[in-house]
Amino acid sequence: MFHLILDSLRPDIMVCQEVDDASMGPRFVTDVLTWAPFASSPFIDGPDTDNQLLYDQSKFTFISQRRIPTTLRDLAEFVVATIPENGVQPDTIVIYSMHLKASDGSSEAAQRASEINTLMSSISSQRYALLCGDLNMYGTNEAAYKAITGVSAVRRFIDPLGTTWVRNTAASAAIYTQCTRNVTLGACGGGVDGGLDDRFDYIFVSEALATRFVPASYKPFGNDGLPRLNASIDEPPNTLVSASMAAALKCASDHLPLSVDIVVGETPADVNEENVLAIVLSANPSSGRFLVSQRLAGTAISVYNMNGKQVYNTIVQSETIMIDLTAQPSGIYHLRCNEGVVQLSIVR
Repeated sequence: MFHLILDSLRPDIMVCQEVDDASMGPRFVTDVLTWAPFASSPFIDGPDTDNQLLYDQSKFTFISQRRIPTTLRDLAEFVVATIPENGVQPDTIVIYSMHLKASDGSSEAAQRASEINTLMSSISSQRYALLCGDLNMYGTNEAAYKAITGVSAVRRFIDPLGTTWVRNTAASAAIYTQCTRNVTLGACGGGVDGGLDDRFDYIFVSEALATRFVPASYKPFGNDGLPRLNASIDEPPNTLVSASMAAALKCASDHLPLSVDIVVGETPADVNEENVLAIVLSANPSSGRFLVSQRLAGTAISVYNMNGKQVYNTIVQSETIMIDLTAQPSGIYHLRCNEGVVQLSIVR
């Protein structure tokens, strides 16, 4: 099951939570992640289940890891660097893996906030950073969510999908990651039930790394967008993946794997890319206003959110234009014109 799923995704880096013991990393390297020379981070046996990183050694160098204890279970910091090509400098990336307190309730939400506050008290200042894992947050109003994305956060991270989603609704069904099955499946090693109605798994990115997202790549694998809510990933039959893949996703875990493509490695820009990046003269990401230069005079431009929905379009008539996205929620957007694509971030 794991090989079937991951061979379709073929990640370069895989971040894992709820790892039971030291055998998992070596077994995944030899039996599952067979398309590249993978290695696993050293296993640190903390209280309850643990975090682990697996990475393609042909693309990344493992630098360090650090455990961050909380009152429940450890959080983990992993530091990797890209292997440089053509003489360019490597990128260093800090990845935080977390499995926060589960269940809905005020005390559980307070526990999640406490765990995030513990993380933020020693968070890295490295410009490229990710916060990811099974965070078990039930909505954007949770204190833990605001401690990551809010204006008063110790270090603010961006949620690429914005802040308007709601759990257990048809409108947000395409972003849910848990639960893949509506009843407990004993033959699949346990796990919980409940149906696909929650967004418990997240990848938050630092502001600098937010500009490196590949458009529309942030998605839960196998979620076809149908509003199953309290039904399993294959009820009704999945329209995105095969029946065998849906069965594997249903049994392998009670969470769907969450994936994103990010461009790393400081490669020189070609002439066309330099022109595209130069069109945004200045921006105020907290207000959602972006000033664009005369390079686009007389051309059509459009802006799309991460779900591919157009949220702005116009024909540029003057030397400069102010693109007003103040009505849009926080998140990553893509400005498209005949010159190419520019990524914009709104942070509030």
